Amino acid sequence: MAADAASASARTGRLGTDRIRTAALAIVALSVLWRAQVASGGFLAADDYVMITQAAESNLTVEHLLALYNNHLMPGGRLLTWLITEHVGMAYWPYVLLMAIGQAVLGITFFRLLRRLLQPSWLLLLPLGALMFSPLTLEATSWWAVGVNMLPMQIAMVLAVGAQVSYVQTRRKRHLVTLALSVLLGLVFFEKAILVVALVFLLTAALYAEGGFFRTIWTTIRRWWPSWLLLTVLSLGFLAAYLGNSESSLRRPASAGEVFSFLTQMLGSTVVPGLVGGPWQWLGAGDGAPVAAPPELGTWVAWTIFVALVVATVRRRRRAGRAWLLLGSYLVLVAAMLAATRLGSTFSGVAGGVPRYVSDVVVVAAICLGVAVVGLARPSRFAGATEPPTVDTPRTTPMALPEPRDGRTPDSGVPQTVAAPSATAPPASPTAPPEHPTAPVLAEAVRTGRPARVVARLGVIHAEAPVDPEPDPASTTAPDVTPPTASVADSVPDAEAGAVRAPDPVVEPHPSSSPDAGDASTAGPPPRDADDRPTGPDRRPPAAAPSDPLGPPPPGLLGPLPERYREAVNVMLALMLVAVCLGTVWTTSRYSDEWAVKSSRSYIDTVRIEMASAPPDTVFFDAPVPDNVVPSLSWPYNLQSRFFRAFGTRPTYVDEADHVSVLDALGRIQVATIVGSTIQPGPQEGCGYLVASGQTVRMPLNEPRDDWHWVARIGYLSSADGTATLRFGTGTAEFPVKKGLNQRFFRIVGGGDAVELTVAGSDVSLCTNEIAIGNPTPKPE
Repeated sequence: MAADAASASARTGRLGTDRIRTAALAIVALSVLWRAQVASGGFLAADDYVMITQAAESNLTVEHLLALYNNHLMPGGRLLTWLITEHVGMAYWPYVLLMAIGQAVLGITFFRLLRRLLQPSWLLLLPLGALMFSPLTLEATSWWAVGVNMLPMQIAMVLAVGAQVSYVQTRRKRHLVTLALSVLLGLVFFEKAILVVALVFLLTAALYAEGGFFRTIWTTIRRWWPSWLLLTVLSLGFLAAYLGNSESSLRRPASAGEVFSFLTQMLGSTVVPGLVGGPWQWLGAGDGAPVAAPPELGTWVAWTIFVALVVATVRRRRRAGRAWLLLGSYLVLVAAMLAATRLGSTFSGVAGGVPRYVSDVVVVAAICLGVAVVGLARPSRFAGATEPPTVDTPRTTPMALPEPRDGRTPDSGVPQTVAAPSATAPPASPTAPPEHPTAPVLAEAVRTGRPARVVARLGVIHAEAPVDPEPDPASTTAPDVTPPTASVADSVPDAEAGAVRAPDPVVEPHPSSSPDAGDASTAGPPPRDADDRPTGPDRRPPAAAPSDPLGPPPPGLLGPLPERYREAVNVMLALMLVAVCLGTVWTTSRYSDEWAVKSSRSYIDTVRIEMASAPPDTVFFDAPVPDNVVPSLSWPYNLQSRFFRAFGTRPTYVDEADHVSVLDALGRIQVATIVGSTIQPGPQEGCGYLVASGQTVRMPLNEPRDDWHWVARIGYLSSADGTATLRFGTGTAEFPVKKGLNQRFFRIVGGGDAVELTVAGSDVSLCTNEIAIGNPTPKPE
């Protein structure tokens, strides 16, 4: 009874609160606050400004929402960006708030999925923590351009898997509606969410179907065909709409070596180290998120931990192998998609080290970790379910029946191999004495209900309940029993020898199917009184009555490990867990340091300060912002006139003026000059080139200019007001001329090795020796 009380206390507090749920909510809250702190240390970056500019230049229309961005269809992200830009402007805190909310929603929905999918156990916190704190998802919670795609996709993955698991367990059609809506949620924000469809199928096949490869696929299709019909129609409709409006982003890798390097980098430097707290070191990438760059030793340690976990869980639990195979299958899909769209470009050398490309893998890895370590939840047979339930049993050693204490052999009329009860035989009362004095007694964990499957082996009675009782030391050390020559197992060709179908189990709905499930303490038959338990040479020693109608809690991660090894293994596991946690803290801190360095933030802050103190007549020629703020590949959205579109007080941009200012690389306002080609000195002493009214004078340049959009500056001395025309190749620009010593800046489109100047007006003479064609830059002080 003390053990039962401890088990109950581990799951509920004195007031009946769910301690596992409380701990899970604490993990989610800690993760959200930590990630929000990391995100708030940074700022907007690169693609964020392009999306904000497009939102500022457009009305809220269907055309704007469905417009592709870098070939991505993301109407949900465009809607959120437009609303923030329209009502807040170029600010960062709304995006941090939205990403924090997304992280919280992801954590809560994932914990609900774990409660439905897995057995109730404190070990549920392991996959939850792995998802909430994985360094592979740092970009999704700090960089808006990534988070607006990946967070909804991750939430859609969790919701879709949860809906499919609920449908498999209950066959209720409403879960199909939830499944379709979940996939649509992901597709509204990111076209990559089409992989959710493949994930749902792979997970169902890996965890809920039996048999070899082809039998598993066929069983999955046949049993749950409504899900696949719905998802197929949904996928085909989306692909038709997307592919009809998008440009092909498929690329051809340059060589097989490029593909091999990409896969090695993705798995060795990003995925595996990231799953165990890495990569510990980051490679800066300007204002964008850093790239994973783990040390070689860290990579080997990460692989050692990962392989050890896979081997240990596969040996521990029969369903773990399929869970890790599910992770590998999803990784193949992600790698194939990345190789087809990212390789063969200028960025293919670092494509495998970008965590955001594989951040959705963390969701799948966390699910697989939970299945491998905790085990699938006990199946329930609800109305409408027609398939035999699948159970997940730890690998345990079969228990032999003990010899009689007097050393005699058992009665010859009772075989050592006991078959399962007949399907037509009524269940015996849990308190009634046995009908035959030599009838065997099933394990106490199975007596809470009729077993779904009972396995009879030579000298073994083994119930394949979701939780197998640990072998009793007294029974495992009993003298050997001479096996008979025949058994039920000999006649059953099943993969599990001796598996016999038994009556359907009578199991109450699993209390972990929902965090809000009611108390199931009244379910199941009352425990057998110790005095009424039969005793005798052919009966198992009496076991303690379970206080939980679902039987004792599942065995821990170690399983039936010999006692002499438990302490050493516990210490090793604790040290490994601490090492992973410390590695995660270190990696996140290093990422936070890299993310906090933002050139664009200091540039924007300086521009705000300078504009607040600038004279009202300050004007600028449009020019690109620095490359470390918005890359030139984003042209024309890297132009200042578009970059500052969402500003409250924007600079004024002109195409012609007498006095022009420019913003330098730091955002300071400077007097402008032109750097480029200049005219050669003129022949007139003290004048340069003399241009009289109605005359045209040709002036050669010191170096030619290609045809392009240029800015020209002319400094002149005029005898009267008038107009002048400058020709540069095929381009022409007309500007006013004022009496006296003046200058003029204006735009011109053209090219060549000389310019021609014509002056119009009555009695206007103009001298000039200063004509430059190029780009405006700050004037040297």
